[in-house]
Amino acid sequence: MFRGNQSNPFDDLVSKSTDENLTGEDWETILNLCDKVQDEGEQGAQNAIAALLKRLAHRSPNVQLYALSVSEALSKNCGIVLHRELASRVFTQGLERLVTDRTTHDKVRKRALGLIAMWAAEFEHDPSLGMMEECYTSLAAKNYRFETPNEPPPPTVDDEVRRREEEELQRALEMSLRDRGGRNSYNPNQSASQVGASNSSIGSSTAGPSTGAGETYPSGYVPARSPPAAAASNSSLPAQTSPSAAAARAPASIPVVTRVRALHTFEATEPGELAFERGDVIRVVDRAYRDWWRGQLRGRTGIFPVNYVEPLPEPSAAELAREAEQEAAVFAQAANVDRLLTLLRDLDSSGERLADNEEIQELYRSCMALRPKIVKLIDKYSQKRADLVVMNEAFVKARTLFDRMMEESLARHAA
Repeated sequence: MFRGNQSNPFDDLVSKSTDENLTGEDWETILNLCDKVQDEGEQGAQNAIAALLKRLAHRSPNVQLYALSVSEALSKNCGIVLHRELASRVFTQGLERLVTDRTTHDKVRKRALGLIAMWAAEFEHDPSLGMMEECYTSLAAKNYRFETPNEPPPPTVDDEVRRREEEELQRALEMSLRDRGGRNSYNPNQSASQVGASNSSIGSSTAGPSTGAGETYPSGYVPARSPPAAAASNSSLPAQTSPSAAAARAPASIPVVTRVRALHTFEATEPGELAFERGDVIRVVDRAYRDWWRGQLRGRTGIFPVNYVEPLPEPSAAELAREAEQEAAVFAQAANVDRLLTLLRDLDSSGERLADNEEIQELYRSCMALRPKIVKLIDKYSQKRADLVVMNEAFVKARTLFDRMMEESLARHAA
């Protein structure tokens, strides 16, 4: 069924969606893959399954797990044509080999068994898809246990939490409406009664249980601005005061955390989590929730528990100057390293005793003192390089999306 002597046009898409360095499912690529299979019909389904079989045979558990996730996505989005390829002898035998292989990771085996059970139940009413049932029966006879994957239930939210979140959302919407347009939206002819009515309506919406500075909510939501400060500024302002000035003063007392240091080692157990070692410095990119923040470390982005880290203050100008001086001192020692290497090469040819050469001994001691500083600088600039790579990738995606949307907009107006 699969012709191995021809290049498979699906290999690149499947490899990208199952890359072992991914921190979570690449749904954009997976959905593009589904669209391509639907466009090409039976031939596309065959090529997609052939490419997935190669990834299932990979030795990396991450690749195998992503390949199983892609298989599930294809089965849910591509219809009967893809189902026939999933229930083919070649693919079911590939699944069976994956399950029975002693070197297969337990998570991969459980995931594969769960999908086999799910597909067997979905295909049981179609006789043309009976191979999946045979695979299920064969593995059941070998005493493998099947666990059908279930979606986790949504978290329960009580009425009090919901009410507080609705109040906070209403407050944010009203502040946004007041500040919309900046200075250009300010009308100097607006009557004092209109401004006063606006302030009184906002003050009534903020008169809720939010009374403490820096309040957080049970759901984990942390407002970007302090509601008490905003409410106090609204109640104390005269009618003619611009609301944007109050909004600008409100967040002044809230410290912004942009970097944190890991107090403990954290191992990721779910896709999308950011693993780190104790002492790692993580750049914070999102603080929308109380218990979990999103950060970047060495080119990886993911969420991490807040109780594993401590905030780091922003370096002062004096600290930055001191750090620059220390780096300059390290680079200034490069000549000593070169001098040590030259002396060692000359010593090897002359046959002189190493212990008798005081200059070499002194240079060696000074160079050994540099080693931890060099390692620290390597780690620092590796982190910066990884951050810049991530930033560049995000910029390229944004630019591509902008160009595409601009072209579509121009095409619509031209038509």
